[in-house]
Amino acid sequence: MSRRGLDFFRKWMAEHLPEVATDDPAAISDLVDQVMEAAHMEAIEVAEIYEEVGSVYEVIFEAMQPREGGLPASDLTEVELLAGRLSREANLTPAQATDLVERFGTDWEKLLNEAHFVKDLEGKLGEE
Repeated sequence: MSRRGLDFFRKWMAEHLPEVATDDPAAISDLVDQVMEAAHMEAIEVAEIYEEVGSVYEVIFEAMQPREGGLPASDLTEVELLAGRLSREANLTPAQATDLVERFGTDWEKLLNEAHFVKDLEGKLGEE
């Protein structure tokens, strides 16, 4: 098994997925094509990604769906991907970001709002 393929895929999704939800098959297919091209440019075989995640289309499709509430345990890869992106973009620890994704789901705007609330609260607590 190749961890390299999964690591590349996680990073690519965190950096390149649009912040708007969609279930448009053509848009999802375009994203799949983009990640495959990016993998090729990095000399990563497509098989290295597929052996870790199964269907790239399904993972991207799931990541692009709006959700209310928490995620099922089977969506661990999606949680990790979103948590990584949230951690970087909102300057949270990985644990804080993972907690927010598990509690609030994949609605990106809601995650960003909650992340800013966490950072504001930390700032206020640090001032005391």
